[in-house]
Amino acid sequence: MTMKDISAIDDLERAVRADPAIIETAEDRLREQLASERPADRMDAGRALRAAAEHDPELAVPYEETFVDFLTAENGSLTLSGAIGLAELSGHDPQRLTDAVPTLVTAFEDTVAPSIEEAIVRTLTRIGMTDPEAVTPADRVIADRLPEATLPTQIAIVRSFVGAVVERPELFEATVGAYATATDADRQVVAQGAVRALAAVASVDAEIVPSREQVLTRAEELSALAKADPRPNTGRETRAAARALTRAFEEDRAVRTDGP
Repeated sequence: MTMKDISAIDDLERAVRADPAIIETAEDRLREQLASERPADRMDAGRALRAAAEHDPELAVPYEETFVDFLTAENGSLTLSGAIGLAELSGHDPQRLTDAVPTLVTAFEDTVAPSIEEAIVRTLTRIGMTDPEAVTPADRVIADRLPEATLPTQIAIVRSFVGAVVERPELFEATVGAYATATDADRQVVAQGAVRALAAVASVDAEIVPSREQVLTRAEELSALAKADPRPNTGRETRAAARALTRAFEEDRAVRTDGP
């Protein structure tokens, strides 16, 4: 598509979704819209970049800093585009985004939108799985958000972010503590997810898990509930996690007993 054709497009996002490769020749149009005083123009440009990143992250790599800037925009649509854009880029090359962690953490603190929270957790997880030290600033923020978050964000924290935690559990004591507390969550799916997260952590470092007896008791309760469910395979992962916790705690206790 020629520059003349691009300038004639009324809806850039729609055009990019129809033909994502357009983004490669639309830089001037994107910059023009992002600098516009009209919020609709800026939001359209943001959604177009988001669409390109969702289709093929490599198309959006040149706009990495733009996505980071979106996180601080006083516009929910742009913030969402930034969060989703970075989440897509993190699946392509997470190490490129380590410098964005402080901005990601601040954006997570400032938002109450589940879609933005989930996207940021996804990005932090992927960065943390390759460089756990880089995402330690997120530890306390993630831990504080877990009990009060919406269900989708809670699930992202217990199921996804644990991928970063298990790399270096000692760097994420607040989050591990939040997992232990979440085993008592009213939502059973969150409690079960927390048990599975702690089982993964304990397999690496059982000593760091707090309130072990309470955690194990709750894990056994959830395991029993899952076992009583007549639906096939329901709670299989929770039952396996309860067994893994028991084994990890017993092994850690044996090491302590047999140690010097």
